[in-house]
Amino acid sequence: METIQKRRLDSEMFGENGRLYFVDLLRGKNNKPYLQITRSDFKAKEKYERSSVILFEDDFEFFVEAVAMVLRRYSYGEGRPA
Repeated sequence: METIQKRRLDSEMFGENGRLYFVDLLRGKNNKPYLQITRSDFKAKEKYERSSVILFEDDFEFFVEAVAMVLRRYSYGEGRPA
């Protein structure tokens, strides 16, 4: 079985204060890339709670467009609490 390190095409990590985000571009078993975004929250006694979202290659363009639209509206003051 292939390890995740061998399937990982690229990766970024950011966060602070016990909350980390990982953005990984991975190669699937079908050799197509997919994006995995994982949030890891530190809990008591060296335990972490993780949640992930997986986006397949066919959805990359739609995801990037949706994030750009939301951030654009936010930057112009739309969608912010008064």
